[in-house]
Amino acid sequence: MPTLQDHGGSGVVTVRKDWLDKDGILEDGEIPDEQHVDVDRLGERAYVVRFTDDEGDLPELEHCQAIRRLAASMMLDAGALGQTPRAD
Repeated sequence: MPTLQDHGGSGVVTVRKDWLDKDGILEDGEIPDEQHVDVDRLGERAYVVRFTDDEGDLPELEHCQAIRRLAASMMLDAGALGQTPRAD
């Protein structure tokens, strides 16, 4: 597991290079010099990191599969399909 590192008073973590490659972020196998990144704080100890595409746009959070799964789970827990909420 990566550790949080201090970089001039800001916390820095690493993203595995094979994940960056899988998502098409690397250029010729290397990390690009001018890759813009956005970090959103979702809540206590929870953050989401998004990388811009070639046009400088960020992927929308509602298109992220993990966030969609969480939203669907919350809807089901709330009885969105007319069912009683499940007990955890």
